[in-house]
Amino acid sequence: SRKALARAIEYIETNLADDLTIQDVANALSMSAGRFAHAFRNSIGLAPHRYVIERRIELAKRLLRETNLPIANLATRAGFSTHAHFCVTFHRMVGLTPGQYRRAS
Repeated sequence: SRKALARAIEYIETNLADDLTIQDVANALSMSAGRFAHAFRNSIGLAPHRYVIERRIELAKRLLRETNLPIANLATRAGFSTHAHFCVTFHRMVGLTPGQYRRAS
């Protein structure tokens, strides 16, 4: 339902910097992880994991533009477990390294 989708998105946004799992979101909605993942993909058009990664990258881009936080600290604030994982994912999705993005912004 739209209401459940809105709750899922709100939960994801609120917990974006945490170690967020599909099971966590499903539990917040009182659903099984499989049912949640299927319903989310049908509603949004993206798998929940992909949606979370895209939201984390958007948060990281905003932090790169608006703060002077060191990139390693910024990676953690955006919910990435390691600096390396953040840099690889950012480069793959944006086409620039975080440092290049910051300098271009």
